[in-house]
Amino acid sequence: MNTLRRRGIPKPIPHIFEDVEFKRSTRTKPPNWKLFGLVVICWVLLIHYFERTIPQKALMACKWNNWEPWQTPSSAHRIVLIADPQIVDDYSYPKQFKIINYFTKKMADNYLHRNYEMIHSLLAPDTTIFLGDLFDGGRYWDDKQWIDEYKRFSRIFPKKINRRDIRSIPGNHDIGFQTIHHKVLKRFAEYYGELNDYIELGNHTFVLLDSISLSHPDHLIKKEPDEFLNNLNNHINTNFPRILLTHVPLYRFPNIQKCGPQREKNKPFPLQRGDQYQTVIEYEISRRILNTIKPALIFAGDDHDYCDITQEYDGGIAREITVKSAAMTGGIKHPAVQLLSLNTNENSKHTYTTEMCYMPNAYYGLYTYLAFLLLTSVFIDRSIWWLNIIWPLFILNVYYMTI
Repeated sequence: MNTLRRRGIPKPIPHIFEDVEFKRSTRTKPPNWKLFGLVVICWVLLIHYFERTIPQKALMACKWNNWEPWQTPSSAHRIVLIADPQIVDDYSYPKQFKIINYFTKKMADNYLHRNYEMIHSLLAPDTTIFLGDLFDGGRYWDDKQWIDEYKRFSRIFPKKINRRDIRSIPGNHDIGFQTIHHKVLKRFAEYYGELNDYIELGNHTFVLLDSISLSHPDHLIKKEPDEFLNNLNNHINTNFPRILLTHVPLYRFPNIQKCGPQREKNKPFPLQRGDQYQTVIEYEISRRILNTIKPALIFAGDDHDYCDITQEYDGGIAREITVKSAAMTGGIKHPAVQLLSLNTNENSKHTYTTEMCYMPNAYYGLYTYLAFLLLTSVFIDRSIWWLNIIWPLFILNVYYMTI
């Protein structure tokens, strides 16, 4: 008997090759370069706005002719005072990750350098004066590290041709306060010039005083500023108004001598001392400085915030201004420099005028960059997401190098 054999219906062959081909085509799909090109253009526009347009706008508001009262402003001697740049180093944030510290340095350096270059291109001061704390950990460095940071500082603040530049006022971050080593003091003077000196600018005598060393108990440390102060009046022109430049502010009574409305902090000026710092020079030393120099005007730094008070001395009064820090890392919201215009040829009892010039807020740009980075990362192909980090860093570096 014949048995019928059932023929099985062949099962369909799975589309293995089609699936593989589909997956392969999916993986090798080229990125959307047009979209990325648009993102790059947006990055350029965004960076240009925060690195050029905003700073230019801020400095244009400080143009000399906006606030100078002189009838012949072209004859004025114009000065920019920069306080506490305190460039970030390994001592600034010792507990911070190295990669974060690296980018903090780059960003802070870029901010200082950009503003400095724009000040010179837009305001064109005759003289630039630094009021100390050029470095942060300068008092601790050995010679090799100090030289490296000195070169870095010079790159951030390159000297300008045919313009005077004064950098010899030491701060406590440069030489220390309670502990000052003679070697550190000598090194600073060798590279930046005499720490105690007087200079005639615009029919005024500027007295540069190392009040930190003058406050030190060691006779060898305080000898030079002490002798300078004793002999000063035998040398300087008695006909010119005097302007004192020092790092640490002179003693004051904060509840009486109030800083004024331009100070960010609401609290009175602090009277404190701590590890390698003191917020004011001692009372007796301050009285000696005032009664010897008899200044019409005093500029100091150190506090990082603005303070404008009046100091009295035997036979006169002086206006003392504590200049704001110019650094974005100075612990204040609005860094600034101080502008000073000297009357050189007009017969007037007003021989100077001064104005604070605000620098742009660095963090607005930073927050905008981060927000735009997160936003664009959603739309950019994952295979090239890293380019969305590399390109803005490259563009920022180009802007830093070409200013």
